[in-house]
Order: sequence, then C-alpha cells, then structure tokens
Amino acid sequence: MGAPTGSGKTVTAEIAMFRQFNENPNKKVIYIAPLKALAKERLKDWQVRLKSIGKSVVELTGDYTPDIKSLMEASVVITTPEKWDGISRNWQHRSYVKDVGLLIIDEIHLLGQDRGPVLEVIVSRMRFISSQLKTSCRIVGLSTALANS
Repeated sequence: MGAPTGSGKTVTAEIAMFRQFNENPNKKVIYIAPLKALAKERLKDWQVRLKSIGKSVVELTGDYTPDIKSLMEASVVITTPEKWDGISRNWQHRSYVKDVGLLIIDEIHLLGQDRGPVLEVIVSRMRFISSQLKTSCRIVGLSTALANS
C-alpha cells in the first residue's frame, strides 16, 4: 500500500492483523520495520493495544532476542529485515517461522536501496515456505514512496 505519511498505513496493517487473528488465530503476524527505533515504537504501541484482546507482542532485533517459548507463544513478532532473514533461513527447525500467516513490511520502498536484497529474500523465502507447507501467507507492504498497483 502506497500512501502519504499520516494517511493511515499503520491502521491498514492493524486491520490486516485483526483479520488474521479472526480467521487464523493460531497463525503469527510478522512486522518488519526498517529501523530498530520504529520497531520499538510499534512494540510499545501494540503491546498496549493487543493485550486487551489477549494477544502478545515480542521484539526480535539485534538489541533483543526473546526466548523460544516467548517467540512460540507470541501473536505478533516485531523484527528488522536482517534479523528475520537470519531467523527464517533455518525455517524447517523453527515452528514459529512455519506458523506465519501475515507478513507486514514497513517502508517496502527500501527494496530499491541497500537493504533491498534482504527484503527480496524474505519475501521469496516466505512464499517458498508457504508453498512447501501448502499454507498461505499474506504479504502486506507499506510505503510512502510507492503508488498502489
């Protein structure tokens, strides 16, 4: 989804999350933020909001790695591209990677910059995992620099 700053892209991501919780309550939501600062901001906001509906949120960044139990129990994992790339490489042995039903990539226009290859690999890998497991994984990209297509 491409839209200007302040137009509700995060709300769109939240609607996709709520749909995921409603239709596939046992599936995880992965939110990929380009910066640890943005990841922490989303973490603070969503921990408060989602706690009221019984959903837990964990941070998985270079600064913080939760224990396996927390990752397995979390409904939402907030991470960075590099961290999720590293974690998802060994997906066959990580049930919390296999349980992803929604992948949200914030600032997806970074595909055209230095981190672009990492984002491309993540999208390709998540699609591959879905095809291997015969499940679906919705991918939502958010950007201020892309038009809807």
